[in-house]
Amino acid sequence: MKIKRSTFICGLVLFLSGMSVFCAEYPVEPYSSKVNHDEMALMYRWVGFLTQNGQEADASRHAPEIPLSFLCGERSSREWVKADNAKITTGNWANGTRLHTLRWRDDQTSLSCEMQLTEYRDFPAMSWTIFLKNEGTGETAPIHDFKALDTWWKRADDTMPILYRSQGSDGRTEDFVFVGEEMRRSMWGKSRTVRMDHHSNALFRQASNYSPFDSDTRPSATWLPFYNLQTGGDGLIVGIGWNGQWFAEIGHDGNGTCPLSAGMEHLHAKLLPGEAIRSPLMLVMHWSGELMHGQNLFRRLVLAHFHPQKDGQPLSTPICCSTWGGWPNQIHQEIIKIIVEKKLPYDYYWIDAGWYGKSETDCPNVFQGDWGTVGDWIVNKYRHPETLKPISDSIKNANMKFLLWFEPIRFTRGTDPTVAHPEFFVDPGGGNLLLDLGNPEAKRYITDTISGLITENGVDCYREDFNFDPWPYWTHQEESDRVGMREMRFVEGVYSYWDELHRRHPNLVIDNCASGGRRIELETMKRSMPLWRTDYNCFPDLKPEATQAHTFGVAHWLPSNSIAPLDGKPDTYQFRSALTSGMTIGLDTLDRPLAERQEEEWDWWRTRISEAQKVKPFFYGDFYPLTMGNHDLENWLAYHFYLPEKEAGVLVAFRRPKSDVMAMTFDLTTIRPDATYQIEDLDRGETLVLSGEEIRRNGLAVTTTAPRQSRLLLYRRVNP
Repeated sequence: MKIKRSTFICGLVLFLSGMSVFCAEYPVEPYSSKVNHDEMALMYRWVGFLTQNGQEADASRHAPEIPLSFLCGERSSREWVKADNAKITTGNWANGTRLHTLRWRDDQTSLSCEMQLTEYRDFPAMSWTIFLKNEGTGETAPIHDFKALDTWWKRADDTMPILYRSQGSDGRTEDFVFVGEEMRRSMWGKSRTVRMDHHSNALFRQASNYSPFDSDTRPSATWLPFYNLQTGGDGLIVGIGWNGQWFAEIGHDGNGTCPLSAGMEHLHAKLLPGEAIRSPLMLVMHWSGELMHGQNLFRRLVLAHFHPQKDGQPLSTPICCSTWGGWPNQIHQEIIKIIVEKKLPYDYYWIDAGWYGKSETDCPNVFQGDWGTVGDWIVNKYRHPETLKPISDSIKNANMKFLLWFEPIRFTRGTDPTVAHPEFFVDPGGGNLLLDLGNPEAKRYITDTISGLITENGVDCYREDFNFDPWPYWTHQEESDRVGMREMRFVEGVYSYWDELHRRHPNLVIDNCASGGRRIELETMKRSMPLWRTDYNCFPDLKPEATQAHTFGVAHWLPSNSIAPLDGKPDTYQFRSALTSGMTIGLDTLDRPLAERQEEEWDWWRTRISEAQKVKPFFYGDFYPLTMGNHDLENWLAYHFYLPEKEAGVLVAFRRPKSDVMAMTFDLTTIRPDATYQIEDLDRGETLVLSGEEIRRNGLAVTTTAPRQSRLLLYRRVNP
């Protein structure tokens, strides 16, 4: 059967219109991430308006105003923060960006406002952070209604605007599902407003009845902090960077104008003399053409500017061997020995929770025994009498790097630090305390503690978990005229804590986790990678089809992420369900000892891990959906990734357990009809050379022999 490009469906859709159309003209790369002139021209004019005192004003698509607002008491920033009165300085281009600083001062409120605006040389995008400071001798009136983004955007034609976004990471089958919805209430009511905030998110979670937690304010628990507003033949992608509770509001007046606002939700605070606050980071990117072109352009922007870099290149997401910290040293040494003997090509050796604390009991796995008490950040002497350094040394000798789990912000009541320094913690009652990273002494304590453990144990990747909702702690005993300040200082403290770890350990990689990927946002993404994108894969009854759909959904936004197939037995279908730019692959010592496994089983592991290493670079390329992205057992799921610079790609396809369709034929629009291609079938061990004309005329057939099978094909151009 031939896959046709689907039309956009009115209302809520649980799939992306990403299937290709086959026609005589052989369209090539409609979803390419190559920037076009129209995109850059519009963004150039918009940045010019902001950085040249309004001289490039263009009210045809966006508001001719500074795209932010706030109130100080009753006085609106609109009265004094204007394009034509900004004092502007512009830096030099460096690493593809240029910083413009816009400054204003208001004698009436004694406030200064600074907008640090980043322009991107190779992308039609800009980002900014707003800083407010009290430059007077007395307190200001309360700052409130602080919108780091406050503008409007007009559609390009008469098409109804469509809002695309992805659900967050909540440990369920629907994590990351990419949804689109028209910005009208009905055929009669053509206006609509969509809001994402604490209240709206809680109502959504309760109505969906999908989570044990009615509220979760971690930044990517309910929705990822990005959205794409398609307005006819182009659109606007908005991203938010804030490791706290953000809000976003997207409207449509019924006539094509869409008011947009976003920022920190929970702020109503006076500023003391000399005191300053900041806004969330805001990102705006324009795109034109196909929807998936916009998504791929965003992926490229993320990889270049919102992903950890080394020597000017994005860090590669590792393939990790995950193990449990509650296992004693001897087991870890045996696993490392097996990895070396069987030549398993891992990048990192991962030790998760359970390695710390004072417990003197066994902890064989995450579901049994005492993990140890968070806050007792000492190596557990019962399980690791020689510390973790011998394990770390063996890891390095095996040409791997060492990843170690921490949860440094949640402390159990009664641990030594909570007794010695109660002033370091926010304590609303209950068993857990929040380390107050807004307290400089508390931040210095945890920085020194964790940095010391990193040094002493030879840690290469610092894995930070965050397993509770901070909202009750941030709001505990808030003063009515200082609402939001604890969250403000905490979020600032998170970023400066990570920055200091990077300063002390320049080669350190940070893995950002929070009960799975619940702290994915632009500021965190610049500093870390989500190596465990959802806690859905913590449990043995997971559906591999859901993991496939997670990859499909999150790929619209993130080029870098990782997860585990979980099953420790040879199962190629389940293993490939977790393929992405990185992978977490435990050898699973629980079902039977490693020494009892037969050589053919080790051959399977070696083949699968080598396969993951081989295909992972493609996941940084352009994403091309080929089917719907659901987890239904009756359907296929397929997609391919393409690296334009190498003219090569990978196609991944899954025939689900209840599908009676034996074969699918796909039109790969990355194939040029005037070229020749090598197709490598990793399942059958075959390599074919086909003309691009033949592939485009007939499609690329993917066949199976039974349900619940996966297919993996590499393709690359082999002639000029």
